[in-house]
Amino acid sequence: MKYVALLAGGNSGEYEISIKTAANIQTQLDTKQFETWLIVVKGKQWAYTDGDGMQFYVNKDDFSLTVHGRTVAFDVAFIAIHGDPGENGKLQAYFEMMEIPYTGCDSFCSALTFNKFFCNIAVEKCGVPISPALHFHKGVAIAYDEVIAQCGLPCFVKPCNSGSSVGVSKAHNREELVFAVALAFKEDNQVMIERFIPGRELTCGVAIWQGVVRALAVTEIKSKKEFYDFEAKYTPGFLELVTPAEIEEMLEAKVKEYSETIYKKLGCKGVVRIDFILNPDNEPVFLEINTIPGQTAMSIIPRQLAYINIPLPEFYADLIRHSCC
Repeated sequence: MKYVALLAGGNSGEYEISIKTAANIQTQLDTKQFETWLIVVKGKQWAYTDGDGMQFYVNKDDFSLTVHGRTVAFDVAFIAIHGDPGENGKLQAYFEMMEIPYTGCDSFCSALTFNKFFCNIAVEKCGVPISPALHFHKGVAIAYDEVIAQCGLPCFVKPCNSGSSVGVSKAHNREELVFAVALAFKEDNQVMIERFIPGRELTCGVAIWQGVVRALAVTEIKSKKEFYDFEAKYTPGFLELVTPAEIEEMLEAKVKEYSETIYKKLGCKGVVRIDFILNPDNEPVFLEINTIPGQTAMSIIPRQLAYINIPLPEFYADLIRHSCC
């Protein structure tokens, strides 16, 4: 029996989605193999709540939990926090210092992939096409006419360090661009302005399954909104997810090849999801990587696993076993 701390919540706009992700994971973990404790992280408070609503706080000195006189020393942490601090390397660095196994990418990989602009640079070095983009820090004057000349209109404005499309906008003119930049800076101190590429949106899950890096499946995301934003991701009726994507076999193979290459070259671990846009030349262009992808009942990764006949209990058990190696 392994004692598993299932970490959820976090400090970003994805708090509620993380809670749903963790709840879904918890229902799939085999109770004969794992005793799971749901730890909700919010700021400095890391708390377990029992069935009567009483809260018990994690001792961060040794990552233990004492509940009604019983002290649990966790064997492994299952990180299910989207955004800060679960996806940007902060929690990973803590567990590395504490020498406690955890699921998913390490601290360096998490920090790198969480920053959209610097991740783009690394992915391009892997030989995968990216969309041209500009990078700005808060407080630095932006020459909007020059931005439009380089990125064109419409263009995307994204906080560099955020997930689930929080703070992301599509700007169609100069006025919308100025507003979108201000909106993005509310989420982060760094902003990326990226050239818009029209096309179909594809996403591919990748995981180490039974010791082998494997692209799971390719899904097409058909959003009823102008792009795959937060509302489209988590509100029923706003999108259609087609798994497998209705694309040619050679294109499917290329998306999977790119995804596995990114996973290996960037040193990813656990399960990630990599998003692409299919440009007018039928070439997959990298958009972003999600190192802790959503795993609610609506999410893409569980759908892809179901398509390739990998049961969720076995998959999550394998993630935990691999993290403890």
